[in-house]
Amino acid sequence: MQQFGKIAIVGAGNMAYTLCKVLKNKEIDLYCVYVRNAAKAEKMRQDLGVETVSDYEKVLKSDFLIIAVRDDEISEVASHLVDYKGLAVHTSGAKPSEVLNRIERYGVFYLPFTMSKEREISFDDVPLLIYANSPEDMIRLNGFAEQLSSKVRYCDDEQRKAIHLAAVFVSNFTNMMLGVGEKILKNNGLTLDLMYPLVREMIQKSFEISPDNALTGPARRGDIQTIREHEEMLVNSPKELEIYKVLTNYILEKYHNNEKL
Repeated sequence: MQQFGKIAIVGAGNMAYTLCKVLKNKEIDLYCVYVRNAAKAEKMRQDLGVETVSDYEKVLKSDFLIIAVRDDEISEVASHLVDYKGLAVHTSGAKPSEVLNRIERYGVFYLPFTMSKEREISFDDVPLLIYANSPEDMIRLNGFAEQLSSKVRYCDDEQRKAIHLAAVFVSNFTNMMLGVGEKILKNNGLTLDLMYPLVREMIQKSFEISPDNALTGPARRGDIQTIREHEEMLVNSPKELEIYKVLTNYILEKYHNNEKL
């Protein structure tokens, strides 16, 4: 296995936890994890068996650093690393690589994937999007990434921002729609598991034949009578009714000659 020197992580959230687990499963040694909060540091040490530190002294001795913190915390972390000689990367989809430009060698290590501390996942088939500010570090970063994923790709800042925005629509907004569906079902004594076969088939079809070709439903058919019935059912749920109307009008305008409710 290719060696990458001393690997450190900054963070104690979902991304940091997942990275620690994935590296351990790949038998890649972790040098240390910087965690500012003492309670979180102790929990991470117990949960994952990693060495946690509360100052940057040991972090600065690492060769490769993954900054896995919230977007609005990246700059503050970078301010402690101006003398860092290794390669530092952040994991944000929305922030540009230059947010780390106070560090000599910097880049991005981004996965368009949802993570949580409780779940065990693998990066084997997850796209891993990388960037480094020098050709030499691109080679190094690519070598590291290929140990984790079979789908490593170079991605510049604008492409990564577009992927992040798309991910909000296809993942975050979809999750919210599942929540709306669950609310409607619960109000009628039903459970969300009824939707699982439908959602699974819809997602599979969308990736096989395209979202346009996979789309069905009353708005796609132009079934105004059913749409009116749905609106009546939502009359006492004004926020959900507004969402229904916005999405329905979007579909009607796209597929039915700019028709609109």
